[in-house]
Amino acid sequence: MEVLFIALIIGLIPAFIARSKGRSFLPWYIYGVALFIVALVHSLVISKSAAKIKYDFEEQGYSECPFCKEYVKPGATVCPHCQRDIK
Repeated sequence: MEVLFIALIIGLIPAFIARSKGRSFLPWYIYGVALFIVALVHSLVISKSAAKIKYDFEEQGYSECPFCKEYVKPGATVCPHCQRDIK
């Protein structure tokens, strides 16, 4: 019974790490309870989701280049990726 309780508690660790990277909490919690060591390593090495990356850039004031769709610093007049003028 104690092992189950410990598994339910430590399963939160990979779930919170994955959630901070924009992943769903519940599937990662179940994964963490079932296979803690594997889930922990996996949650540490996964990259942020595309939606989380976009949200982070927009929070910092970056905008998307209309030509190459890369993120550009606020106030930039030329895209550093495609070298085209930005309005």
